[in-house]
Amino acid sequence: MRCLIGFFGITRSLRHTAGSIQGNFVDPLRLADFTTKLVGHFNLPQRLNNPRSGEFEVAPDRAESALLGLDLCWVEPQSDSTISAELAVASGFPDAFGDQYRSMTNLCHQLRSLQRLWSLLDLAGVAEDDLVLLLRPDLLYLDRLDPARDLKPLLDGRADLIVPGWQSWGGLNDRFAFCTVRGARVYATRFRLFAEACKEMGGMHAETFLGFVASCHRLRVGLTDLRAVRVRADGRVAANDAAMLAGSGAERPTVARAGGSDGRASAA
Repeated sequence: MRCLIGFFGITRSLRHTAGSIQGNFVDPLRLADFTTKLVGHFNLPQRLNNPRSGEFEVAPDRAESALLGLDLCWVEPQSDSTISAELAVASGFPDAFGDQYRSMTNLCHQLRSLQRLWSLLDLAGVAEDDLVLLLRPDLLYLDRLDPARDLKPLLDGRADLIVPGWQSWGGLNDRFAFCTVRGARVYATRFRLFAEACKEMGGMHAETFLGFVASCHRLRVGLTDLRAVRVRADGRVAANDAAMLAGSGAERPTVARAGGSDGRASAA
């Protein structure tokens, strides 16, 4: 059995998170006799400036992705011009994040990165009988994957997509996903439905968008209790993720305070 692990977004904190990715995903899959291939598309902004996450004038390290030991990697300069059409649509609706569309911009960049990742997975030869894990590199994963337990709904043909069952905000949590190839294709390319979803939903928000797309494609969705917390460039954890650290047994990074409570802004 083969499992492709795809990474997307910004690498901002891999020196804090790479160990949890290796120990909680890559190692268990290989011990369970899965053949693995690791692929990543990453945005490279010149500077991270996000009051909501408490990051100011942070220069991302282009070489940080090497910590993942990827088989195929694409690091691309981040420019708002590449998402201008989607932002123009989103700006015609209320700003769900309430920060002058800054978090909306981040969400669009993340969704575009996912779409680019799918082209890389296709280039890597993803086959219909593969499994695909889609992971953000800036998450500290708190629990170890048990492939026989956690991937069973995919292996048994009972689910196309498995997402976290927590912080769903009326939709589906979009922090990471376990997928069949069909589920991964829908999940990773949903950016193409951005404008349609804005009009249908009367605005845009990450979790409701994923729920909308899964419903449109009639994906069979399963939920997992595996947890992950967002880690900022300086190693701080988002304040509203702090409760998940309790009792996890994971090393406790500093919890973000000022500017770090993101509410529903999962794209940050």
